[in-house]
Amino acid sequence: MREPVVIECDVAVVGTGAAGMMAALTAAENGAKVCCISKMPFHAPNCTTRAYGDMTWTTHRTRDELVRQIVQTGGFLSDQSRVFGLALGVPHVLNKLRVLGVPLDEPRPAGPGMPGTVRWSYRGTDAGQEVLDRIRAGALAHRVNFMHGCVATEVLTDANGEACGIAAIGLAARQPVILRSWIVVLATGGGAGIFARTDNPPGTTGDGIAMAYEAGAELVDLELISFGYPEARIRDVLERGEELRDELLELGYAHYFLGGARVTYSNETEVDGLYAVGEVSGGVFGAGRLGGSALADCFGGALSIHSWVNLEIERLDRIGVDDDEVQAACDRIETILRGTTHPAPLQERIREICWRGLGPVKTEASITRALEELEELSPEIAFCGGASRDDIRTAVEVRHMHTVAQLVAHASLERRETRGCYWRADYPEPDNETQLRNLILRKGKDGPEVTSEPPRLDRVKEPTTPRIGAGCFGYIPRETPNAHQG
Repeated sequence: MREPVVIECDVAVVGTGAAGMMAALTAAENGAKVCCISKMPFHAPNCTTRAYGDMTWTTHRTRDELVRQIVQTGGFLSDQSRVFGLALGVPHVLNKLRVLGVPLDEPRPAGPGMPGTVRWSYRGTDAGQEVLDRIRAGALAHRVNFMHGCVATEVLTDANGEACGIAAIGLAARQPVILRSWIVVLATGGGAGIFARTDNPPGTTGDGIAMAYEAGAELVDLELISFGYPEARIRDVLERGEELRDELLELGYAHYFLGGARVTYSNETEVDGLYAVGEVSGGVFGAGRLGGSALADCFGGALSIHSWVNLEIERLDRIGVDDDEVQAACDRIETILRGTTHPAPLQERIREICWRGLGPVKTEASITRALEELEELSPEIAFCGGASRDDIRTAVEVRHMHTVAQLVAHASLERRETRGCYWRADYPEPDNETQLRNLILRKGKDGPEVTSEPPRLDRVKEPTTPRIGAGCFGYIPRETPNAHQG
């Protein structure tokens, strides 16, 4: 194996979609030396480029109503402080995009005195690439170092357990890349690609979620995933109390991870110095997402970087990664480069297991079966790898997918109800009495540890019957002229 390439920077960003690009730009604008890496080639499609372009729109007058809409749509599982932060940040997101030269259509309120959506003026497939190109141009003007074809394998931590860099593999040279940094930002998107059927482009394999977990961060509500599926078929299956039959497994697709890394108002995880923005993070949307809110969350979370890039303090507080930790990371990379098991069949096997057992409609039996089948793959996954660029990237993805799939299964066993986009055929009704809780995953000595805690109802305080459905939800009727919930 070749000697690792070592890069020193203040902020290491993983991901070049909306969240990653905006995070890199914002950090650089605040004086940071930024390196932003992506496992995909330059201009490869991602969820941002494929986005329709609708973003949440609000003013200060309709902000409280937007908070109510998001919380109620999410079945009251949302972190309401983060929801308020999203609503507060929407005007700043739209202003920032305008400053960058992104043309926006006129806002479309959902009704008189209500929030709504606004769409960028680009049209067609991959129209979002125009937006990313604008952000990238601004980032390049601030000397952000972009590295494509560089697949992250893990977050590096110091002796205090604080994030201090990223280990990765440069696919062209097939050699380790070590990014030493004071802040790490995970912006790799969600994990819809762990399922055999998805509308996401290649690469959405839960990398950031797996790396956050392995680094010691908490995950929240990872079982909550948005699936597109015919509404009538959902109702039929839930009424029958059965798993999806073979003919029903040919319908629908995984769309969006509603859960993810548990972060604070400023997007920091439990691991000091480790941040998660965009779909990697969880807690905002609960069990269902209001249409248009994903892009607002991606851009808005990344813009919050200005409040946590204080490099002088970070330098004083961080020890930095030591040589032994770097060597251990390089040894794990060498296992991939020397791997003898072809990763592509393993990747497809994981996707099939997830779709059948953890897909749109689950039961205790299907989840337990999926866990057992995933565990059976562990010996093969430990030795998968290869020499080509595709094999190396796929081998890293397989490891991350395997971790995320097992975590989704563990959390799914614990949520015994149907709520929002989460459907259990053996528990077909929502249960506000016992299941109104956030499920927290932590890495324990013997595997994942699952605990729960009630959501804080500090703004929208009275839970109602949760919505149940597929995909993204539309706005609900406004309850009162002012709709202020405290």
